[in-house]
Amino acid sequence: MEETVFFNLGNALASKRDPKELIKEAQIVKDNRDPLGKLVIVEDEKNEMHILFELDDQLSASDQGEAFKVKQIIE
Repeated sequence: MEETVFFNLGNALASKRDPKELIKEAQIVKDNRDPLGKLVIVEDEKNEMHILFELDDQLSASDQGEAFKVKQIIE
């Protein structure tokens, strides 16, 4: 599923170095927010971080967003 997506880091819901911990965080976010669209976990390869975004916050390729590799989509 190696897809590149663009997001503004200011829209991140959470970030962690350990992807397993971020999956737990994603479940907490999903349980506490309604309505909530799909969540996506991306990897910031430069900083070795995994970041959680709401998929609806995705940007088109531009200078306003940063490119990330999709690691997991949570529905």
